Amino acid sequence: MIESIDTSLIDWSRAQFAMTAMYHWIFVPLTLGLAVVMGIMETLYYKTGREFWKKTAMFWMKLFGINFAIGVATGLILEFEFGTNWSNYSWFVGDIFGAPLAIEGILAFFMEATFIAVMFFGWGKVSKRFHLASTWLTGLGATISAWWILVANAWMQHPVGMEFNPDTVRNEMVDFWAVATSPVAVNKFFHTVLSGWVLGAIFVVGISCWYLLKKRNHEFALASIKIGAIFGLVASLLSAWTGDGSGYQIAQTQPMKLAAVEGLYEGGTNVGLVGIGMLNPEKKTYDDGKDPFLFHIEIPSMLSFLAERDVDGYVPGIANIIEGGYEM
Repeated sequence: MIESIDTSLIDWSRAQFAMTAMYHWIFVPLTLGLAVVMGIMETLYYKTGREFWKKTAMFWMKLFGINFAIGVATGLILEFEFGTNWSNYSWFVGDIFGAPLAIEGILAFFMEATFIAVMFFGWGKVSKRFHLASTWLTGLGATISAWWILVANAWMQHPVGMEFNPDTVRNEMVDFWAVATSPVAVNKFFHTVLSGWVLGAIFVVGISCWYLLKKRNHEFALASIKIGAIFGLVASLLSAWTGDGSGYQIAQTQPMKLAAVEGLYEGGTNVGLVGIGMLNPEKKTYDDGKDPFLFHIEIPSMLSFLAERDVDGYVPGIANIIEGGYEM
């Protein structure tokens, strides 16, 4: 007699982790973007000596501080949840997965904690140059923190630099630099940070526009909009470039993920990219014969081009990957 397995603990663990991650991800990208904006504004204060730029930088620093605090709080909870909610996983890959997270805590987090204190409380107590350096180093620390976290994430997407040890029944690291400089990690890092810059720029422009609508702090609002708009445009263009690279890497290393994202069950050549569509909730399995979309509009041959850099390139679908037998 086979007893049923209660999976409710897994569901609750997923729900708790997902809820924490959602809040964490709301605030952290905004922190990365605001760090650059306030750094630019304080640099203008250092160059011009105008008190206007100092006050403007201090305004955005306050909002940065709120986001930073919530990001730290939720980030710490997430790290504890790796050991509580996913203890078996942490034991199985902890030799690899734990290393970048430990470096992030020891190096990046302490760097942020040191210089953010000078940034907030050092006005008039340290030189303008040292204070400016502290502001940029706070942002740099947050960015380095993102690097090591994304190294851990990239390893889960594309494991490298490790071997399975049958004696300990664990995955163990054999090449730290392969893990730390994985091409997947590099692309994820740049795309994530640049996306955070875009968010920060939109946030700055949005709040500044609100001030204009309320006819308050006109000079502050216009100056912030100019910086936010230029910064956001540059970040958006770079983010689109790294996003394309990320999509290409997924096609090469995780074809099933790409197929699932695109709702592609039967692959082929000249595959179109779905621009607008609604999934069919009746589609339950890959071989039930039902259309995966209720309706969709696609760009002809674009998915083949994005995935293989060739409009005639072959992109496997979910059914092709499960059944096998296809040639790339």
